[in-house]
Amino acid sequence: MADPVSLLLHLQRRARDAAGAAELTFVMVNETHGLVPYRQAALWEGGRGIGAVSGVAIAEDNAPFTLWLERVCRRLDAAQVETGPVDHSVLGEADCEEWAEWLPASGLWVPFTLGPKGRRAALLFARDEAWTEVEAAMLAELAHAYGHALAALRRPSLWAEWRIKLRARRRLLLGGGIALLALTAFPVPLTVLAPAEVVAVNPAVIRAPLDGVVEAILVHPNDRVAGGQMLFALDDTMLKGKVEVAEKALATAEAELRQLSQQAVFDPSAKPKLAVASGRRDEQAAELATLQSQMERIHVKAPRPGIAVLDDPTEWVGRPVAVGEKVMALAEERDTEIEAWLAPGDAIDLAPGAPLVLFLNVAPLAPVHARIKTVAYEATPRPDGTVAHRVRARIDGGEDRPRLGLKGTARLSGSRVPLLYWVLRRPIAATRAWAGL
Repeated sequence: MADPVSLLLHLQRRARDAAGAAELTFVMVNETHGLVPYRQAALWEGGRGIGAVSGVAIAEDNAPFTLWLERVCRRLDAAQVETGPVDHSVLGEADCEEWAEWLPASGLWVPFTLGPKGRRAALLFARDEAWTEVEAAMLAELAHAYGHALAALRRPSLWAEWRIKLRARRRLLLGGGIALLALTAFPVPLTVLAPAEVVAVNPAVIRAPLDGVVEAILVHPNDRVAGGQMLFALDDTMLKGKVEVAEKALATAEAELRQLSQQAVFDPSAKPKLAVASGRRDEQAAELATLQSQMERIHVKAPRPGIAVLDDPTEWVGRPVAVGEKVMALAEERDTEIEAWLAPGDAIDLAPGAPLVLFLNVAPLAPVHARIKTVAYEATPRPDGTVAHRVRARIDGGEDRPRLGLKGTARLSGSRVPLLYWVLRRPIAATRAWAGL
């Protein structure tokens, strides 16, 4: 009889040299008989069921014996964690009765794992004689080697490993999924960003009173001016010439009127001409009065105190202006509000009173809080060539009003929407624009 130790080493080498899992499982349930005699052997794997049965090439999954054997192995796995004879008390009454029909009376349960952290598996041996402790110890040692070899041959793919990990953590993942789903339904304000500027609340716009050429700008940007102070003047060269012509025309008309008046005393036929001459004199007088009033208006004065808001004065000198064209504005430095420009793609529903927060470029950590007053329905062109909706917002009471002219970025808040919509709004809009839906 061969040495049991030599047979044990030989079977371990056979397990390591197996070309595939099918060959190894055949060795496990058939060639193990050379080490310890038995009548029937079966391999059971957790999650796979019956993997091999001695004496047959392939175990039929739906055969009555296979179904019964799998049920028995599951119960033994739950009750017996160590190698030892089968305890028939853990089996049901029906399974115990069928045991006598399918297998010999004495069974040995040999559990092992597929690798250090692999699935549970077991070998079930059955024979008529009772099992000795030495035989159980040798089979347990051999099953340990079988487990490592089978784990190496059935090393799961990356996706299979992920499935095993996901299955082990399914409760945690289910709870996380429910929490994430609840989080996506959490309402948050729908916000958009827009460039903004601090502007005057009620500026006094100073416009050109008539067509002409700017002769001089008499104030500098950001100067404090008083009411009635001279701001700028238009060139009066052409207007002076027109006044002189009008004065001479008026003098001629008056001379003609005097001459006709004297002639009408002696010549009744001159009386009709007297009315025409009188009308001509009045016309010339009215024209002269208009020109003289325009001469007074070429020097533009401040209608109220304030800060002069204008571009470089040197750019205005010599520039022709039309009547009504804006030249400068007067405003109070701290009497300000916020003007934002909302792009058409970001035009959300903004009701009056909606919150607006301005982050100034000069002080990004000191936001200015305001409430929206108006939102323009139509987009208007901007100097940079884009079009946008004008938004005006009133700075909240108690806030330190920023000075005129500061720029920054405004965050406008609309109605509350689910977090999922807040996250996917822009991707959905971009996808629709790209796909033309």
